[in-house]
Amino acid sequence: MKLLIERLNHQGSGIGYLEGKIIFVKNALPKELVKIKLIESHKKYNLAKVKKYLKKSPLRKEAFCPFYEKCGGCQLQHLIYEDTLKFKKGKIENILKKENIIIPKINIIKNINPQNYRNKLSLKIANGIYGFYEEKSHELIPIKYCSIAQKSINDFLLQVNKLKIKNGNLTIRSNYNDELLIIIDSKDDIAFNIKDFDHLKIVGVIVNNKCIYGENYFYERIHNCLFKVSYDAFFQINSFITDQMFSIIEENINNSNVVLDLYSGVGTLGIIASKKASKVYSLEIVQNAILDNLVNKRLNHQNNIYPLLGDVPKNLSKIKENFDTIIIDPPRKGLDKNSRELILNSNAQKIIYISCNIHTLARDLKDLTLNYKIEKCYMLDMFSYTYHVESVLLLSLKTTEK
Repeated sequence: MKLLIERLNHQGSGIGYLEGKIIFVKNALPKELVKIKLIESHKKYNLAKVKKYLKKSPLRKEAFCPFYEKCGGCQLQHLIYEDTLKFKKGKIENILKKENIIIPKINIIKNINPQNYRNKLSLKIANGIYGFYEEKSHELIPIKYCSIAQKSINDFLLQVNKLKIKNGNLTIRSNYNDELLIIIDSKDDIAFNIKDFDHLKIVGVIVNNKCIYGENYFYERIHNCLFKVSYDAFFQINSFITDQMFSIIEENINNSNVVLDLYSGVGTLGIIASKKASKVYSLEIVQNAILDNLVNKRLNHQNNIYPLLGDVPKNLSKIKENFDTIIIDPPRKGLDKNSRELILNSNAQKIIYISCNIHTLARDLKDLTLNYKIEKCYMLDMFSYTYHVESVLLLSLKTTEK
């Protein structure tokens, strides 16, 4: 059957209508006429795939990854890069508009290299096959390399069969110096021999949370700062965009600020803020990340940082310091209701909210904008050629008119 694609949904799939019912079509662009095959039928919508392009969009381009058609990792490789940015900008605008949240002009920060930017890659292993799951499926798609991962990671993938893992999970992390941390979760006996990988800079191998070679951490260098990063600690996956984010933080901190850094990870944002702030208190639940934070403050000679171990929802109310600036970089689920209320009533003069999930950001802003005004909004292309959006919003406390 034929279908005219009218627009894209927030996950990058084409949207068309057949007999009044909405149909989502992967790898289809607006104004394309496609011949489709239905693959799932639901009460309110159907899912379909393209069998043939009868009329292609001028925005369409050939995907640079041979695994793109099936792999679930990227969704926008068939779109010109500049148009992926327009898609993400529109996504932010549409989702926030639905919640009646007014934002200023969105400042777009491009990825200088939208390929080979990921410094972390996680693969599934089943019956000796390494790969990613097909989108919305448990079918494992074998891959030999990932076109959006750093070269050092792909160099390791060329030799990955030497590990002889039958079943499990594999995560590869790389830093500025192409050093690698190999993290394995498997019930198999792992036969690791560093001589098999002597042309690579493997600094640590961790199996089931136990280090069997080297160290369980490496160092990352960004924005003229050095950070210790443990194998299980959060760190942004795009070093260039992270550097741009650090610049935004730095520009919005002054010498008198006392900063509360929530979900601080290894302390990256807090360390950037501490270069200008009076004091920074960092709250994080992962113990290794807090230990890294303690090392990182010494590495960067910042003695005005105070790392605190604890879960934000359970410990935020226990912090009695008077903060004038709060940095928030939560997981995808965003802030819980109790944390939103505490932040809302904190009387902090400024909030810097970093989000990787525009939906939970919109929910949180509905509460925060009761007392705060959105001053600036940035869209950072942290996850190029995917539908994921990274945003930074600067909020200021509303003044009470007498």
